[in-house]
Amino acid sequence: MKKVLKNALLAVGFSAVLAATPLAMASDHGGGHGGGHGAASEPAAIVMSPSQAMAEIIEGNERFKETHESHYFDAYQNSQSPVLTIVTCSDSRVHTNLFGFVPDNNIFVIRNIGNQVVNSEGSVDYGVRHLPTKILMILGHSSCGAIKAAMGDYSGETTGIKKELDPLGPVIAHDDHQGEFKTRWAKNVEQNVDYQVNYAMKLYADKVAHGDLIVVGAVYDFNDIYGKGRGSLIITNVGGEKTPSDIMNNPIFKEIDPSLVVNHVSSRAQ
Repeated sequence: MKKVLKNALLAVGFSAVLAATPLAMASDHGGGHGGGHGAASEPAAIVMSPSQAMAEIIEGNERFKETHESHYFDAYQNSQSPVLTIVTCSDSRVHTNLFGFVPDNNIFVIRNIGNQVVNSEGSVDYGVRHLPTKILMILGHSSCGAIKAAMGDYSGETTGIKKELDPLGPVIAHDDHQGEFKTRWAKNVEQNVDYQVNYAMKLYADKVAHGDLIVVGAVYDFNDIYGKGRGSLIITNVGGEKTPSDIMNNPIFKEIDPSLVVNHVSSRAQ
């Protein structure tokens, strides 16, 4: 367990729980400043028919079984013991392989558009209070379509989408509307992570106060917005602390080489 937890925190190389350069956002995903939830990327992805997709799914599962013998599943036949709970976005570009270690029985994942605690509170409760995990990570990502939509007029969206976007109102209310849209977009992604961290810390104040839970905010940066390289996990908030230099001194990183930590801690919003 100690080894798994250390690996979880190392996806700071958290890729082996973890200076800005000019902004390098991906395609606009939907056009304009409002709407758009991560539309088809450029260049266009290969389009599969439903039957082709199902063939990939079934054949892929066969390959999975071939490379995972029956004893692989012994450790979690009757229960689970994840080391961290993650609230992340439903975006198809964001997956737990970014951590670089096996997610099975290690990561309790909750997903919704905009990585919002309030929209999946029961699931988060289960991970934090019943499993229980010691780390709750709020994981946003570059080019988040939910944040982009919330920054514009989404009144034409379905009732369900509007219901899930509405809680982002307090985040967008802090947008100063200064500078290029893409710069504001990146800043709002991080500010949403901060908002969700603060929400979670109040929700689980008892566990935080007793040292039973630490809430970590991060951004999965596949656009290289933070200048750390595409695919980097950027830690932006630990327990409400948002200043990079103070984050790096947090005891949660004590078993990680400082030269590695510095490559995974940054901010676009501070």
